[in-house]
Parts: sequence; structure tokens; C-alpha cells
Amino acid sequence: MHAVAGAHSFPAASWARGDGLTSQAEAANGTRTLILDAAERIFGEHGFDGASMREIAQAAGVAQALLHYHFRNKETLYEAVFERRASTIRAVRERRLEKLFRGEDPVALEDVLAVLFMSLEELLGARRGDLRYYVQMLADVTTSTDPRSTQIMKRLYDPSAERFIEALRRVLPELSQERAVWAYLFAIGARMQAHAPTDRASRLGAARRATAPYRLLIPFVAAGIRAIVPASQAAPLAAEASGNRRRLPRGAPDGGHDVVVAGAAAKVA
Repeated sequence: MHAVAGAHSFPAASWARGDGLTSQAEAANGTRTLILDAAERIFGEHGFDGASMREIAQAAGVAQALLHYHFRNKETLYEAVFERRASTIRAVRERRLEKLFRGEDPVALEDVLAVLFMSLEELLGARRGDLRYYVQMLADVTTSTDPRSTQIMKRLYDPSAERFIEALRRVLPELSQERAVWAYLFAIGARMQAHAPTDRASRLGAARRATAPYRLLIPFVAAGIRAIVPASQAAPLAAEASGNRRRLPRGAPDGGHDVVVAGAAAKVA
């Protein structure tokens, strides 16, 4: 096995110096970031089966031996790419939900959806274009049934899904567990279109505004969820929706333009 020209080598032993451990840890973290960035691009372009550890090492500018030092095999690296993004996304959303339900004012469906539909740029602090490979990887595992993809979804994404399903039923107690599950899955299906870094919408005639799809998602999905509420509850909700106009919750992607939405007036979180 040959080292890549100009690649990083194994961390030198600098234990004797007082700052050795810190500098070594920083170097290791920097190397892991390089590897994860490169792996995200290669996996996003070629999929799991089409990517190779050798290609990822070359893209990261590290020796393949060092790649294996940090990540035992391709499966471990593939899952680590997801875990880096998913853990950050889950933490941000969880904090927002906790803050939402700690308040004294009633929480509306639109408030929960505003958290669910936060843009990836806001969640991850990255530019839209830099996330296109992660979006492709996420689309792959979301629609795949192989054991590896199923395990990634179960371990890294299902806990957040369960939290939002619980939140949906908390703001709409009349929504059954089954319908809440489908409401969530339909919602994230629509969200995936907003996340997708393609130009299809503009080709079809939509303006190229990054926040536009996220702004539309909240009233669109809220109306859809209320439409699947049992018939005995539909009439009161429809009457309530027709008489209410409010601003989108603070933190909504468009900054809170007035929109007509179904539901009672909710707090500005």
C-alpha cells in the first residue's frame, strides 16, 4: 500500500511536551474532518457501492493507511458521514422544540412545522451548495431497503422522527398515532424537495429564491395534516382556520411574512 504524495501521515508522538496532547487532538480532528468532507462528496457522487476507500483517501489528501486508522472500513466511514450531520441537526431541533413547549403560550401546528422545516443551511451553518452531497446520500438511504440503510435510518433519524410525531399529536390530540406517522412522513417528503439542490423548480418556472420553498411548506403541510383529522373534528378546525390570520413563527425561513394558515393564532417563539 503506497502513501499518497503530499498526504498526511500518522500523528507524531509529542507526549513529552505540555501542549502535545492538545495539538495532537486538534490534528486528529482536522484529519477526520478532511476525511469526512471527502467521503461525503465521493459517496454523494457514486453511492456506497461505487465509492472506494482509495478514492476517498486521495480526495482527502491522506494516506490510505491513515484513513483506516480513523475509520476501520467503508461501512464505518459511511455511517460516520451521516452521524456528523444527523447529530447536529437533531440537537438543534431538539433545543427548538424544548424551548417551544416550555413557553406559557399555546403551541400551534405551524410552530412545530417551523422547527421541522428549518433549512439545512440554518441547521448546519453551511452553504446550500456545500450540502448537495449529503442531501443525495440522505435521499439514497431514505428510499433504500437494504440492511445498512435501514440501520442508519433507525439509529440516526428515527429518534428525531418519533419526537416530531409526538409533538404533532401534542398540538393535535385528535390525530391518531397512525395518521401522525403518515403526516410526518408526507411532511419530510415535501421537505426533501425543498432541500434538493437542483434547478428543477426554476426550470419549471419558479423563481430562484433559496427561502421560498421553506416559506411555502408550513401552510401547505399544515393544511394537509388538518385535512386528515377525523371527520368529527374537521368542522371545528375548518371554522377556526377560516377566521384566523397570523404571522409565521419567528425563525420561519422567510422571516415571518403574513400568510393565511389554518389554525389558531400561535405564539411567536
